[in-house]
Amino acid sequence: MTARVLAVMAHPDDIEMTCAGTLALLKRAGWDVHMASMTAGDLGSATRSRAEISRIRRQEAAASAKLLGAGYTCLGFDDLTIVYNETTKRRVSVLLRQVRPDLVIVPSPVDYMADHEETARIVREAAFASTVPNWRASLHGRSPRPCDELPAILYADPIDNIDHFGRRVRVRYVVDITASVDLKEKMLAAHDSQRSWLRQQHGEDEYLRWMRRVGADRARDFRSRRVEYAEGFRPHLGHGFPREDHLTASLGKRVVKTLPWKGE
Repeated sequence: MTARVLAVMAHPDDIEMTCAGTLALLKRAGWDVHMASMTAGDLGSATRSRAEISRIRRQEAAASAKLLGAGYTCLGFDDLTIVYNETTKRRVSVLLRQVRPDLVIVPSPVDYMADHEETARIVREAAFASTVPNWRASLHGRSPRPCDELPAILYADPIDNIDHFGRRVRVRYVVDITASVDLKEKMLAAHDSQRSWLRQQHGEDEYLRWMRRVGADRARDFRSRRVEYAEGFRPHLGHGFPREDHLTASLGKRVVKTLPWKGE
């Protein structure tokens, strides 16, 4: 059976910023890939209405996913209002039951804004609920059957690779994405509404430069050889969740591990 990875982030371009390089490598290794955002990015414009920018950003996210050969789902919540509650948990658990992933990638549990942090918590809890037979959840009239088992969960890098206090976040797995960074850049560039907005604000294409700069920073964790760009991940090691190292198993020498983590 083909392995499946599901990346769920808060906003339409978060995946491209944090883990698209790794998703591209997994796709090349034969994985099915599905991308999802909690919101349509409805506050992501200073000039367009919420309805207009939502429509545009959904199209951009779908175009980005198409570049990768991945599916895309927008879960339809509003920007700056993502919170852990019954509604969010049920809706996300439906997505998990539809995709039935072996691996789920979520935002860092400590990041620069609450939408990201809450998404990590919601997806983790929805994954647990998705296996419970008596947990009822439906979306658009569909009620997929419960998942057979829990997926492994990885937390992606926070924005700028730092926590609330500016400290560089330590990760367990570092993935060499040098071979896929060009595709990652094309996927990020598909979000033209955001790229244009920031280009107007900064007078230069900082949107794409930032992505490469952050990737180069994480690549410093490759101490055994020179790597240009990398992405970092931390495993969720909570009770009951699988601890399989899918990245090393599928990507081999493109992955390095830092010092062992307690519980692994």
